[in-house]
Amino acid sequence: MKPKKNKAETKKSGAKPMARAGLAMKHEFYLEASLILSSVMEKQLKKLLGQVENQLPGSGFTLEQSIKRVKYLHTSSKYPDLTAHFNVRLIDEIRTWKNQRNEILKDIPEIHVSPARLERLAVEGIRLLKEWKKAGKAFRH
Repeated sequence: MKPKKNKAETKKSGAKPMARAGLAMKHEFYLEASLILSSVMEKQLKKLLGQVENQLPGSGFTLEQSIKRVKYLHTSSKYPDLTAHFNVRLIDEIRTWKNQRNEILKDIPEIHVSPARLERLAVEGIRLLKEWKKAGKAFRH
């Protein structure tokens, strides 16, 4: 008789990204949480671009390029549903958050980056991602 596998073994070895980000936050690994959130944001932006343009962006399409493309589509009048559900302020806040993340990454080798600064970045990233997901759900329905 073949031994039964438990569900934990049959699932993928990695946890969901948001759970990993939450775990990183719990253990005060704020930079790691921010990087995980960044990758989730990039994936969400690419997913939206795929829905709107019926073609997923390639793997070389960066977070910056995704943000620019979403903002371009938002400001063009071709996609009224996109404009109705996603606020341009949210797109700009995501770009600002990404720029802050980049500044912190540049500052780490040169100066001491305070844990409070890293925590603010991670907390802001979570807030933005929640807001983006909420708008994304409204867009799909």
